[in-house]
Amino acid sequence: MPKLIALDDGHGMETLGKRTPVIPELGRSIRENEFNRAVVNFLKQELERCGFDTLLVAPTDEDISLQKRTDLANARKADIYVAVHYNAYDGSFSGQNPSGIEIYVYNGDLNRESGKLATAVGKYLRQGTKQNWRGIKEANFYVLRETNMPAILTENGFMDNKQEALLMIDEDFQREVAVEHAKGICEYFNVPYISASDNAAQTGFRDVSPDAYYANAVKRAKDLGLLNGYPDGRFLPDNSLTRKDFAVALMRLYDKLK
Repeated sequence: MPKLIALDDGHGMETLGKRTPVIPELGRSIRENEFNRAVVNFLKQELERCGFDTLLVAPTDEDISLQKRTDLANARKADIYVAVHYNAYDGSFSGQNPSGIEIYVYNGDLNRESGKLATAVGKYLRQGTKQNWRGIKEANFYVLRETNMPAILTENGFMDNKQEALLMIDEDFQREVAVEHAKGICEYFNVPYISASDNAAQTGFRDVSPDAYYANAVKRAKDLGLLNGYPDGRFLPDNSLTRKDFAVALMRLYDKLK
């Protein structure tokens, strides 16, 4: 049975204070959840490709209470809980500018399963974009205290460090952080990490696993020129088929048969 990974994207989009200072080049602040949500969505794709089941404990942009998040993870008996955040120091670009990554586990859990999970994820976070490694720390955070499974909370940079603030809306960085989390989770469970390029080589699409029941049909349809997918290499197998997409596929089939 696949392991179930509970994913928590930190704060709601409108949570007070959870944003960068105004960035003149952008003419606005960046909300923390712009980063958290994107990484969790990419991480969901990464983990499902590797055979995990996922549970989004805060699937909307609303600020879901911490109790609802942990209650859901506990009720569904998730195997681990991963919360993705972005750090802050003094809320200003003009003061001290701490930087870097740190991972939190609950007090006393450093040498337990949560600490092992944090170590595995931290190993890969340290290999990506060059940032200070601030280590694995213990804290009495609600989502770490009230979960019944190994739990970690990652802080992937500082919102009040301008250089790291700009990384928050860099899609390449968001994807990188998601991949690094996924690699660490795979290592923790001793599961091979499967990259998007591995999928694309075998099925034609980076989001179609060779193990999916529909993989062969999708690949054959692509090879026959009936399905092209999206410009970014995805097929989006769970999306509904629109009438216009159906018409395109139907006419391609007609052209092949006539």
